[in-house]
Amino acid sequence: MDFDQLAHQLRNPVMAIRTLASLVKKRLAADDPNRALLDAIVAECRRLDSLLDDPLSVLTIEPVPLAPLLQEIARTTQPIAQERQIAFEVHGQIEATVLASPSALREVLMNLLDNAFKYTPTGGTVTIRVRPEAERWTIEVADTGEGIAPGEVEHIFEPYYRGTRTGVLNGQGLGLAVARDLVSRMNGAINVYPAAGRGSYFRVTLPAAEES
Repeated sequence: MDFDQLAHQLRNPVMAIRTLASLVKKRLAADDPNRALLDAIVAECRRLDSLLDDPLSVLTIEPVPLAPLLQEIARTTQPIAQERQIAFEVHGQIEATVLASPSALREVLMNLLDNAFKYTPTGGTVTIRVRPEAERWTIEVADTGEGIAPGEVEHIFEPYYRGTRTGVLNGQGLGLAVARDLVSRMNGAINVYPAAGRGSYFRVTLPAAEES
């Protein structure tokens, strides 16, 4: 099955999910906190629609202001953080602009946050921090989970690799491999710095956009 056929088969289910989420939202009171969850579902469906319509757009490199991107990601993930009773914080120089693909960078950060929320216990904290580094910017995603065993670091970005901390959590072990590939295509680098028992943090480093 080629991509066009796969995309065709996926469009209807995605549209159905988006429509149902919108219908459910209309039945909720204006102050119902579940509205935010439904907004996040609709936003993700729209993102899938755009990827299905133009898969190559994920590789278009351009100046990307981090502030609106991180704000949108925060709106999407905040309901997850609240549901799991995990603090979610964004710090640093978020006004920075990097050279990247907006879609690819969002995909990378969502993958890293997905892992962070999976392995952070109730009462823990997940943090995004933006730091300058020479002519580049570093985006760190840190958690206060159980961390990654040092012996697993060299394998963590390999396709289908699932470390000892996966436990009973679902997943195919592809998220970090995809993240590494996308970051590489954006002329960046991704690294992990583990601290077993004290969480871990991932660093995504990308070229800085020239100031106009």
